[in-house]
Amino acid sequence: MRGGHGANTRTTRTTRTAGRYAELIWSGVLEGLGQVPFHNGAEAPLKRRVLSGPSLHERSKRIVVHELKDVRPEQRSYCAPHFHDFAEVNLLLSASRLKYEIRLGDETYLVEAPASIHIPAGLLHSANVFEGSGFFIALMDTAHYSASTLASDLKT
Repeated sequence: MRGGHGANTRTTRTTRTAGRYAELIWSGVLEGLGQVPFHNGAEAPLKRRVLSGPSLHERSKRIVVHELKDVRPEQRSYCAPHFHDFAEVNLLLSASRLKYEIRLGDETYLVEAPASIHIPAGLLHSANVFEGSGFFIALMDTAHYSASTLASDLKT
């Protein structure tokens, strides 16, 4: 019997740098929040890994993972309200407990992992850790991030 359920199969993991589909695999890169507008990069209490975007490859999406570990209260407010001209989905994941303060327009929500937050293009928003440890994943419908706090700066 070959493959399928009940078969005696063995998987071998190899590291391969060349091959027909090698261009479909990218290693993430660590980037600070210093270059991200309205995110107070010097004080952000997280590790940020960019998994998709112009620093890695030319695709139409950007994927960023923020890893948080027991953030101190004085470090919790690092993302200023802003908006951009592309849609974004945020995912909150944790093996223990993670809560975020999410601002959407003029409303503020405490959101506990696991959760997803859809942010339409043009909606004023911010996301700041409230408590806990885990991962905040941002899936952006653009390869090139830009943001603004002024309505006049939003591209139409």
